[in-house]
Amino acid sequence: MSAGHALAASVTATLTADNHYGLFYGNNDGSVLNFVGRNELGRFGSQGTYNWSNAETWNFNLKSTDYLYVVVWDDQSVDESWIGQFQFDNGKNLLSKAPDWDYIISKNSNPITRNEPIRDAGYLSTQSGERFEGNVPGLAELAGEIQGGFSTDRKSWGKDANKVDLTKNNPWGQIPGINSTAEFLNVTTADSKARGTSANKNYTIFRTRSTVGELVGLPPEPKSVPEPTSILGILGVAAIGSGSLRQMRNKQA
Repeated sequence: MSAGHALAASVTATLTADNHYGLFYGNNDGSVLNFVGRNELGRFGSQGTYNWSNAETWNFNLKSTDYLYVVVWDDQSVDESWIGQFQFDNGKNLLSKAPDWDYIISKNSNPITRNEPIRDAGYLSTQSGERFEGNVPGLAELAGEIQGGFSTDRKSWGKDANKVDLTKNNPWGQIPGINSTAEFLNVTTADSKARGTSANKNYTIFRTRSTVGELVGLPPEPKSVPEPTSILGILGVAAIGSGSLRQMRNKQA
């Protein structure tokens, strides 16, 4: 196996958010990010009720050295929160639950406040009261946030975020298709006096605390060995060298 090759894993992700999320995977500094998908474009769900009422499911492959990212924003009336599970092909589950996630609050604006001439592809209800609530931030923007934020402003779930007990808190309740022990992870993008208001002018980026391989026990990356063609090349050079040495000895004799 050549150097730098990480083992691939298959994952089924099931998640939802109040109000919106974009799901990504990539390296730890965000310089390589892969977009997986997002939820509805507005507040209403594609299956009725609200957009958070039914989760989306995504199937994709990633490297054991990758991190998962969930980018979440609100409608400036309730602070952003999300819940999800990630089922790996080794039988392990990763949930939206401490202590597996860190987060930062963006410096760029909440997507709902932006005037977007081109909208993301996705579902937008035609019922009364619906509105477009923003595009997922772009890769370059997210890379800048991640590289600047996780090194200086990273916060952990252990002490800095709120977890919602689904057995006691409304309006969400249990989300179909998501493990009952998963938690809605909630932060505020404004101070406590301004929570759930237009003062929430930013969004939140969640990242797994470490690589998916470390979190769900995927096999470590094997030590690199020379490719077969490289071995043949080395043997060929050695054979040529030994032949030249014999020729020199014959001439000297």
